[in-house]
Amino acid sequence: MTLRFRRAAAVLLSACAMTTLAGGWRLLAQETGRAQADTKARKTAKRSMDPTRRVPNYFGQLGLSDAQKDSIYKIQAKHQPQIEALEKQLEDLRVQMLKECESVLTDAQRAMLNERRASAVESRSRRSGAAIPEAKPKG
Repeated sequence: MTLRFRRAAAVLLSACAMTTLAGGWRLLAQETGRAQADTKARKTAKRSMDPTRRVPNYFGQLGLSDAQKDSIYKIQAKHQPQIEALEKQLEDLRVQMLKECESVLTDAQRAMLNERRASAVESRSRRSGAAIPEAKPKG
């Protein structure tokens, strides 16, 4: 009788331990609020890096000397203002195009478009868990 009891207890304890471990790993893998904030801060810090202080794709695998890297940085710094101006011009053109496209819509269609944009902003904010500023109605 005690042998059966011991076996049953061992099986029960093993099952409990396996369940606890299996569920516990998921909990350990989740980030805490502070860890998420740190991750977001690191991502933001990466975005604010100076684009002229990075070598182009695959150049880092070529074993560049410091002099070569400095030359590349100078070349990039020379062209970066023009690239930024062109990107700004592209953004302005996209905004203008969107306004012109919206001018074709009826009032009802424009209202529906604004509702869908607001819904998309709300959906993204729920998924990310962060507050995203309200979409500004265009037009």
